[in-house]
Amino acid sequence: MVKCQFCGKEVYLPYRCKYCGGVFCYEHRLPEAHACSAYTGEEWDIPVKVKRRRPAVRVKIPRLNLAAYGYNNIIIAVCTILFVLSLIFPIDTFLALDPRLVIFMPWQLITSIFLHASFDHYLVNMLVLFFFGSELERRVGSKTYLNIFLISGLAGNLAYILFAVSTGQMIPALGASGAIFGVMGTLAIIAPEIRVLLFFFIPMSIRMAIILFALWDLVMLPLSMQTGVAHIAHLAGLVTGVYYGRRLKYRIREYFRWW
Repeated sequence: MVKCQFCGKEVYLPYRCKYCGGVFCYEHRLPEAHACSAYTGEEWDIPVKVKRRRPAVRVKIPRLNLAAYGYNNIIIAVCTILFVLSLIFPIDTFLALDPRLVIFMPWQLITSIFLHASFDHYLVNMLVLFFFGSELERRVGSKTYLNIFLISGLAGNLAYILFAVSTGQMIPALGASGAIFGVMGTLAIIAPEIRVLLFFFIPMSIRMAIILFALWDLVMLPLSMQTGVAHIAHLAGLVTGVYYGRRLKYRIREYFRWW
């Protein structure tokens, strides 16, 4: 046993001071506890092992920027995929707009916009969308274009449901025609200088073209049952597109007036 040089207490495991070299008990092991003559007041220079944490590895997940591909191109791709699937599986039963079932399947209000009844129906709509949809997206931006397309299509579907309920003709409908009429209606307001080929060989302004389309749909509206065409959806989509076009044109005019 060893005696503490400060208090004289005998201990089995004495502590040696690294400053003065003396041995002390547990209570007087610190230099300030035994009035160490060699201690100057600085902190002990005793290495301490610190467990260092490795920096967290952050994995950057690339964001899928759909706008980079163009929303119009994506819409055409979705319509194409669904058209092919409809040839293999009976998806129209659940995705087409059925006025009798839409209250139980509300997604039909959107999904029916991307479906088509026949190859001719699909081809004509996609050709028109390819030319006019791309032009509108270029002028107003991807986000605004998507809003115009979807809201015009939704307006056409809601109008068709009201028409079906009021006439009792509860026939399922599908197609992007209402949304496409909305696209053309918007272009007719913000870009009246655009020229189109009616029936692919009669040149005229886009405004004159949509006026003729609207008159035709109004005349054929009572015969929707016989023609199998949702003329009311065309008209509702067109009105929605014209409304959007007027709003956009007003914003552009106010912007340049402010400057």
